[in-house]
Amino acid sequence: MGIAAGLLLAAAPVIVAALALSGGGESAQSSGFLDTGFGPAVLRSLKVAAGVWFVAVLVGLPAGLFPALYSIPLRRTLLGLVALPLLVPSFLWAVGLSMLRMALGLPADNILGGFSGTVLAFSATAVPLVTLATYVAGRRITQGEADAARLAGGERHLIFCVARSVFPMAVVAGLLGSILTLSDPGPGQILRFGGAASHILVSFAAQYDFALATRQSLSLAVIVLVLAVPAAIWLSPRMASGLLARQTKSVALSERSTLAWIGLVLLAGIIGMTSVLPLAGLLQPLGNGVPVVRALVTVGRTLGDTVLLASIAGVVGTGLGFSLALCAGRRRRWQIVLLGGALVLFALPPALSSLGAIHLAAIAPPTLDSLTRGQFTVGTIEALRLFPLGAVLAMRAFGTGSPDWTAAAAVHGVPLGKYFLRVLVPWVLPTAGITVVLIALLATADVTTALLLSPPGGGSLPLAIFTIMANAPEALVGALCLLYVGGAGILLAGVSGILRRQERKRP
Repeated sequence: MGIAAGLLLAAAPVIVAALALSGGGESAQSSGFLDTGFGPAVLRSLKVAAGVWFVAVLVGLPAGLFPALYSIPLRRTLLGLVALPLLVPSFLWAVGLSMLRMALGLPADNILGGFSGTVLAFSATAVPLVTLATYVAGRRITQGEADAARLAGGERHLIFCVARSVFPMAVVAGLLGSILTLSDPGPGQILRFGGAASHILVSFAAQYDFALATRQSLSLAVIVLVLAVPAAIWLSPRMASGLLARQTKSVALSERSTLAWIGLVLLAGIIGMTSVLPLAGLLQPLGNGVPVVRALVTVGRTLGDTVLLASIAGVVGTGLGFSLALCAGRRRRWQIVLLGGALVLFALPPALSSLGAIHLAAIAPPTLDSLTRGQFTVGTIEALRLFPLGAVLAMRAFGTGSPDWTAAAAVHGVPLGKYFLRVLVPWVLPTAGITVVLIALLATADVTTALLLSPPGGGSLPLAIFTIMANAPEALVGALCLLYVGGAGILLAGVSGILRRQERKRP
């Protein structure tokens, strides 16, 4: 009942939009939307999604594995820099790659454009997702497990066993990153490799054919459902295995210099590919002068809304995801249902749920305006869209707990509330903290929802950058991007310090 209620709550805006927008008459294009180029566009989107998944798992798995096991120089700083692209809208990375290509005088069909450029732009989000998810899963390996693996076959056997353990987590994170590409039209349009999301955006914004766009969105969700169910059936029982009751000490970071330097090179390569390369194109116009005052005014005007949006989305999305994972428990059937439903909801375009929220606000009584309009609504819709990330990480966190803890608490008559606060919450708290940050970053970077739901005069900093890009000087856009990335770095550094302090205090 809890899983059904949670999934229905997350799907409520989409259901409202589907009922409201599909109830009208057939449009000229609606009857044959698969014959108007939408079918080939879906194939292009699936091709990009497959490429992004392959790159994310291939690069992100070892990049998250080595920092989880070995003492890498500047480990936390590098992990924070790896997470920076999660805060920046994907269309900005695509713009950066496009500007870099033009500055280098390269043709439009080279590696920075077309299919390869689109995969590279989307990988800036998918690779950090897999890296951080793998790192979190790897830190759940205990010292006893690591010692047993080293005794059985040495350091190479330990790396193999940990990689096999975290591989399902990396696959799921890569699926989430690749599914994001199906609902994001920005990079494909900028780099001339438009997919299904571009067709849906044209139906919404250019043709004003909401019924057509709704049918296209739902057909895309059906395709994802067909692909997600086998993946969920295979992955859900492999997400985690319970520990023995006394296996609670996390693996100590090894001081092996060679393997630590391999991890350092991998993290530095990810930062260069996902951050430095696009920023080189975005910051090129700053050579003509930096409008610092105007940029600071824009940041000050949008800072409050940005922080509020990120906080609401992070806390609500993490709470919903962890609650549903707790309902699923260790039952394989409900893990499959939760994982499959989460992947399908993750694939729906943000515009569809936003239009459902607009319809709900229009029919709701005026007394509910504080709940149906404003930044609270934007944050809540983002949380309902991004909760699958919290559910996946929570399934891993709960799954690595010991079943003996519950049995011991039941035998000794420990109340459920006390067991929850004293045992379960401390065990999942580090994972929950990282989940809040990831969902907050992804919610802030989403421009579509903020564009449709933000009240007049409000909006986040990415929305401000998006709205002024066409008319503002390039130097102002570059300055705003620089301040945006710098603020994200400060935020991640602060969160990393808090988590480190909590980890040291943890018994």
